[in-house]
Amino acid sequence: MSRRRARGRGAARLLAAALALAPAAARAHHVPGHGASEGVRTINSLNGAGGKANTRLLLINEFVYTGFGLNPGTMDSLSLVGEYAPRPWLSFALQAPLLMFRAADTQGETRVGYGDTRVQVRVTPHASKLIHRVLTAGLNASLPTRTVRFTVDPGPIVAVAPYVVFTRTYMTWYWQVLAISTVDIRRAGVAVDFGASGQVGARLAGGKVNLGVGLLLDTRLAAFCALPEGGREFCPGNRAGELYRDLGTARGTGLMAVSYNFHRRGSLVGSVQVPFTRLRDYTIGWSLGVQIFF
Repeated sequence: MSRRRARGRGAARLLAAALALAPAAARAHHVPGHGASEGVRTINSLNGAGGKANTRLLLINEFVYTGFGLNPGTMDSLSLVGEYAPRPWLSFALQAPLLMFRAADTQGETRVGYGDTRVQVRVTPHASKLIHRVLTAGLNASLPTRTVRFTVDPGPIVAVAPYVVFTRTYMTWYWQVLAISTVDIRRAGVAVDFGASGQVGARLAGGKVNLGVGLLLDTRLAAFCALPEGGREFCPGNRAGELYRDLGTARGTGLMAVSYNFHRRGSLVGSVQVPFTRLRDYTIGWSLGVQIFF
């Protein structure tokens, strides 16, 4: 090994050690693209409904408040989601977000711009026969189109997230389980997260109102940190600029979702997300939207 490479490895280890000794108040921060956010955004778009491929338009605002960490403040992502199903078992979607970030340390200044574009494909085998049992596999990809800079900015982020969701419905009750894995690629390196969610709910007021509650758990499976001299190496701790993400560490989030079906092809949807474990990326989140099916 060259002396230069050895010095680079030594510097990387010193940086990791310094981050590990940082005050607890700075050991988490929320930026788009991490594993938990991909799981939450996927659940928000499903909102207690079956995951079956379909054609729809969804206008949704996703809000996050973070009172600690490297990027404290509030963030709104107002997105238009367009999904098209050329076949009953296959659909493609595009999500275009307007991002608004108000940092706690800028005395009320709001940064407004375009966010990261998300694309999605969903496949529902035997879709024409599925009513009470719906199994869907999907793939989300977040592309680095963001123009808004955060206080501590991670740079461009690419996230690829395959997922599987199963929904079982009865006359009144329903339950849903989801598994999602996220590969997060940024300048600091590559990370692989895994998340699992379970929800249970009821259809009320003659099926016009759906109310559900659930949990989302996610954990870090692997990480490869960028080296100062180029390339990456496996790292059991955090990537630079990212804290509290050692391998195997888990985060938990409580979920509540509600929808009002004002028409057989239209609904208002809302959700609340509250982290409940010591390791967390934000304080509270919520979403509100309206969708039309075609």
